[in-house]
Amino acid sequence: MRSSALSWKNQKEYVLKEQLTYCKSVKGKLKVFVLDYLCREGIESIEDVSLIDLKDYRAYVDSLQAMSESQKKYYRTLLEQVTFAYRIGNNKTLKEQMYATIANPAIRNKAYGFLVLQGITDCCQIDYGLRCSYKKFLQESIASRKVQEYLKAFDNLKLATIKAGNQRNFFGNIKLKYENKKIFLLYHPNYEIAMSFYYLREKEEVLFDFSLKAPIMLKYQIFKMLNYILDMKINRHDRRERFLLPLKLFYEYCRESGVYDIEQINEQEVNQFRENLIAQFEGKADAYIQIVDNTRKFLFLNAKATNWKANIWYLDRFTFTEGRLNPAREIKRFNFGGIKNKTNCRCMKAYMKYQIGVSQKLSLQTIRCEYYDILNFLKYLDTSKITVLEVTAREIEVYFNLQEEKEKQPESFNRMLMSISKFYSYMISQGEILKMPICFAYYVKNIYAKHNNRVVSAENQFEILKNLKNLPIHLRLMYLNLWCIGLRVNEVCVIKGDAYYWDGKDAWLKIYQNKMKEEKCVPMPTVLYQVMKKYIAAHKIQGSEYVFKNKKGGAYSANTFCKQIKQGIQKAGIKDYDFRSHDFRHTVGTYLYLHGASIEVIRDYLGHKESDMTKQYIDYMPELIDKKNEEYFKSKDSLLVPFTKKGEKYGQKDFS
Repeated sequence: MRSSALSWKNQKEYVLKEQLTYCKSVKGKLKVFVLDYLCREGIESIEDVSLIDLKDYRAYVDSLQAMSESQKKYYRTLLEQVTFAYRIGNNKTLKEQMYATIANPAIRNKAYGFLVLQGITDCCQIDYGLRCSYKKFLQESIASRKVQEYLKAFDNLKLATIKAGNQRNFFGNIKLKYENKKIFLLYHPNYEIAMSFYYLREKEEVLFDFSLKAPIMLKYQIFKMLNYILDMKINRHDRRERFLLPLKLFYEYCRESGVYDIEQINEQEVNQFRENLIAQFEGKADAYIQIVDNTRKFLFLNAKATNWKANIWYLDRFTFTEGRLNPAREIKRFNFGGIKNKTNCRCMKAYMKYQIGVSQKLSLQTIRCEYYDILNFLKYLDTSKITVLEVTAREIEVYFNLQEEKEKQPESFNRMLMSISKFYSYMISQGEILKMPICFAYYVKNIYAKHNNRVVSAENQFEILKNLKNLPIHLRLMYLNLWCIGLRVNEVCVIKGDAYYWDGKDAWLKIYQNKMKEEKCVPMPTVLYQVMKKYIAAHKIQGSEYVFKNKKGGAYSANTFCKQIKQGIQKAGIKDYDFRSHDFRHTVGTYLYLHGASIEVIRDYLGHKESDMTKQYIDYMPELIDKKNEEYFKSKDSLLVPFTKKGEKYGQKDFS
């Protein structure tokens, strides 16, 4: 028996000795050292050596007190050398990939041996999990300063297989597919996208872990936004700072906060995310928080069917008739995230859906006014924890009283009453309530005509004209159209390239009045006509294009124009003047009246429906009436002339 046991031991040593001969660099006493360790640990074949065994071997060498540090450094890699040398000789595909990609023998053999020990037969099998294991292996087996160099070579192996796969692909448009696992963008299946992350220092930034516990809807929404970002044609810095980093932070926040649907995230949750960003990134918080709106907008606009349950509706999704839109005052969204009570929020969304999609009558400007009136009412109910379906007349009256305390103008107060009344009428039609909770008509305020002088003084007009040269050419021309013609600022912003024309005698401007829902033509100064035609020709503006465009080619924003003109006025040092675009309509209307135009002519010129509205635009009218009266009474045609003369003849005492 003893003889048989010795024979078996000799056989095992023989097998190990034969396997050790594959490594030419480990021989003599080094070979004996490795052989003794393997026999002592009961390892019968190099085929059985694992990464754990290599780690244990290094620990054993480090524990030997008889060895110097320089000897330990050399001896601790011996088992790895012999293991890799023996194991790598049996995989031709992997060997070809290694030699084609990595030139440095030490780096190549390290990666080669590691992959073989992991059972990898082709570099296309490399994934993020394997990369993490290799990084850990490197940190345990080589100097820390070399880890990144070795890891970079490992990434090159994966990227080379991605490139080869793309070259064999004849269909193009290679995209990520959602899987419940970690997605590492450096290993993106599209080689061009993957390489865009190659020089990123902190590569873990582009890891999105979809294996974590989170609602499947949330993960899928983040994944869709991720794919959208990767398709964007923007520079790498902007993609990282404006989208990828913020998206990863947003995903982490949603997962930790229990958000299940990004489209239904509320105002409170958005504010909490902002606070988190401020605490972590300070100056970058304002840029990073935009990912919330960007993600919600992408999801809403690209959904197969309109998600009416979303807390923000982006109006780019809808197609509206021209009369319902005002391109110069674009309304981009309706936000319901500030309504805390779910019942109130549901009712508000249902009513707004009716106004936008069913009624097809009101302009978006009118709908927005109603939206804010109702929104403020519902937010008030939130503070009292009352639903809009259960609120009492007394509770509504308290709200009305609060609005009166804010000194609202009668017109605004009555509009608010009308908005809330219509909201309740809709809920009655839908069976949500049986009757009106209060008599809204009882609270309607009387409106008395009030005239405010808004003519821009000649001095201020002169100062603005004198300083126009300091403004960009488009702002100068927009101002001149406002000042010379008396257009609404919205109308200036939507002038088209074919709007200016000559009828053979006079210059005219054709403009669509969004407020009146009709097109009109008005005469204009010849000089301004000539200047505008030169500008249109110089900028090659087509007839259907806006003359004054925003960055996207749409109509110039009325708010932007007014803001920029105000800034120009401030820089010019014009004091005691607050620019208001509508004042120039008053100025033009008053000028026409002072020079003999009738109210009816001015009404048609300004585009009013009623003459009473036009009268409110004619400043100095009370003074003019007094002056005309005085002139009349002094004239010989006045009925009072005889009495005036009689008084002078017989003396005032006769009339006492």
